[in-house]
Amino acid sequence: MGRKLTMAAMLVAGATSLFAQEQMPVSLGFKVGVPITNMLTAGNTGWLNGSVPGNYSAHMPRYTFGVSGEFHLPHHVRFEVDGLFKRAGFNSATPFGPGAIYRPTTFNDWEIPGMFKFNIGHSHLRPFFDIGAVYRHISTISQMTYGVAPYGLLANNSSALRNRNTYGGVAGIGFMFKKGPFELTPEARYTRWADEAFKTVGLRTNLDQGDALLGITF
Repeated sequence: MGRKLTMAAMLVAGATSLFAQEQMPVSLGFKVGVPITNMLTAGNTGWLNGSVPGNYSAHMPRYTFGVSGEFHLPHHVRFEVDGLFKRAGFNSATPFGPGAIYRPTTFNDWEIPGMFKFNIGHSHLRPFFDIGAVYRHISTISQMTYGVAPYGLLANNSSALRNRNTYGGVAGIGFMFKKGPFELTPEARYTRWADEAFKTVGLRTNLDQGDALLGITF
């Protein structure tokens, strides 16, 4: 992971230097928003080990936020790179019998989309659409086990984790307008993931994802 981040930083630095040499402006800002869809689908697993029913429940992330950078290209095209963060989680339980256990799990979801943004028109209120690719990394998994030995904290791992790193495609629509020194960009964004981050009986990652975002750049 460290090598990947180092390479990504070198690429961003090189791109920034190139755009600076060409005298193409760069806009910096941040993103805030809320998920429209849940990251995980959870439900009853049926009978575990032929004795007691187990089930999963998922926590829908309440927010997403991060930083954003835009490279202004010719012909009113921009290339945007975001670094977005969500905190999500799920619970698993076998609620009956002497072997009942309860496992709450939380984790960090990091998403780095890179998109070409195309403006439609040049008025004060400018609609746009964007399209590109996105990278996801799951980190800081915290899973506790209660009710049966052995119990305690399982740090940065889960039996349901399948892919810590996944990729996908992303597209969005929105509009852009100026408010004082700031440029505001409300946007609805759709992501299609190629692989599931978490998957087990009774729990899976939704490959379709929707987010409502507000970008603020200056």
